[in-house]
Amino acid sequence: MARKLVTKLSNRECFTLTEKDTLKTASNKLQTHNVGVMPVLSEHDKSVIGIISERDLARYIYRDEFSSELLVTKIMTTNIISCNLNTSVTELMEIISSHKIRHIPIIEENKLLGIVSIGDVVNHIIEQYKDENQHLTDF
Repeated sequence: MARKLVTKLSNRECFTLTEKDTLKTASNKLQTHNVGVMPVLSEHDKSVIGIISERDLARYIYRDEFSSELLVTKIMTTNIISCNLNTSVTELMEIISSHKIRHIPIIEENKLLGIVSIGDVVNHIIEQYKDENQHLTDF
């Protein structure tokens, strides 16, 4: 049951950027799709080369050198913390907590399969507790 979360989320649509996208494009896509983060893919082989978040944009927007025409590669995070299809919910919680992040790309064999958010993990845990409480009540 615990590993089913990542598998389920790997089938959900994942919005991405490419290394040639600008900060303006990134901001527009984040807003249009109502997401907090987007992986940045290599145009060459579609591998994940970075990730950009609303937080990254917010940190950069007030700098003197800010330009909405800068490429996302200038501010994206390149140290990508990811999970795979075998990552358990407990491991996801540990990753989120220890790295202080809210989104974890699901990557298998250098291919982006989806993203797990902190909200996904919390909702999964709530559902587990509801199920357990129902079983205990029925007992």
